[in-house]
Amino acid sequence: MSAAVSESLRAAYLGSLPELRHMQFIAGLSQSDAADFCLVSPHTYRRWLRDRPPRPAMARLMAIRAGYLPWPGWEGWEMHNGLLFPPGFDRHGVGPDQVAGLPYLLHLTRELTRPPVRTASSPQRGRWAFWRRTGSR
Repeated sequence: MSAAVSESLRAAYLGSLPELRHMQFIAGLSQSDAADFCLVSPHTYRRWLRDRPPRPAMARLMAIRAGYLPWPGWEGWEMHNGLLFPPGFDRHGVGPDQVAGLPYLLHLTRELTRPPVRTASSPQRGRWAFWRRTGSR
């Protein structure tokens, strides 16, 4: 996402009233849907947009729904349409299926880059060495 959108997400998370309408737009919510999301009546939500500040928790939830990630270590990261975007990227986000495969990929990379262990106590090599030591096939 652009730097302006990232900054407006941050401002909304910090409770900026003019940003609430923008967050609603970025989140793709109608006023009725936004009111339901914030667990308030449509009348209360319209008041927040006009002249009264929303509860801070609601402004923060709306910013998170719009894609802001406020947790330490996630500065600049955003979530849009179910995809995770690193700082500075607005295309090629990472989906849940790719995130779920990361631990396996990291483990595989560690195994492939680890030097083979050779000890004097195991002179036999190859797949038959295990069976010869244990007596199982």
